Amino acid sequence: MPPPMPHPNMMGMGGNANPHYAEGGEADKYNLQFSDRTIRAAFVRKVFFLVAIMLGVVAVMTAIPFFNHDTRLFVARNMGMYWAAYGVFFAVYLTLMCCESVRRSFPANIIMTAIFTLAVGYMTMMITVHHNVVSVLLTLIICTICCGSIIIFSTQTKYDLTNMMGIMFILSMCLMVFGLVAMISAIFFKVKFIYMVYAALASLLFMFYLAIDVQMLMGGRKYEISPEDHIFAAVQIFLDIVYIFWMLLSLFGSSK
Repeated sequence: MPPPMPHPNMMGMGGNANPHYAEGGEADKYNLQFSDRTIRAAFVRKVFFLVAIMLGVVAVMTAIPFFNHDTRLFVARNMGMYWAAYGVFFAVYLTLMCCESVRRSFPANIIMTAIFTLAVGYMTMMITVHHNVVSVLLTLIICTICCGSIIIFSTQTKYDLTNMMGIMFILSMCLMVFGLVAMISAIFFKVKFIYMVYAALASLLFMFYLAIDVQMLMGGRKYEISPEDHIFAAVQIFLDIVYIFWMLLSLFGSSK
């Protein structure tokens, strides 16, 4: 299972878009504020629509092996496909996060996002086939409740969580190193307790990331995502939710 990666918006890629108001009187100022709210609302709807589609694709791909035994055996026995999917996932993720011209260009951004979603879907298939269907469904319910609660909280709270991105960057770097140690311990020394601790910490970290990313999406905070970066926002929120599911499955899933 891949270790958590630091969010690119903590390295200055998310942008800090502050609205610029007109100087031609209160009417112009009101019109500009109304326009900005309208643009932001449309942006939020577009992002959550994209996230819903991406999660739907992953859910369908994950369900296929549980309905087809041959597919389940193929996925479970071909680790090479998992690492190939992880390579595609990592390469496309870096491209979307680092290349503004790609993620803002149609149809390149849609194509890259589709490839990214399929890669994550296959990785999720590979992870879930080693668990029974009941534990996967229970983990899905827990993940849905947690993520839904976090999204509601982050949109309603007055606290600006985006101020804590520096602290989150340091924590994610420490957790990444700890995750590598945990995976080495689990694979080579059969010490799985350390990995369970890592999974618990990682799930909490990405729940906090989800709250920060939702606040950056909604705007009105110290840091916010530009309305032109709907792909950036969708990928970040999608990946937060997927990572939370993976880590919760490591904690609560029953191996088969």
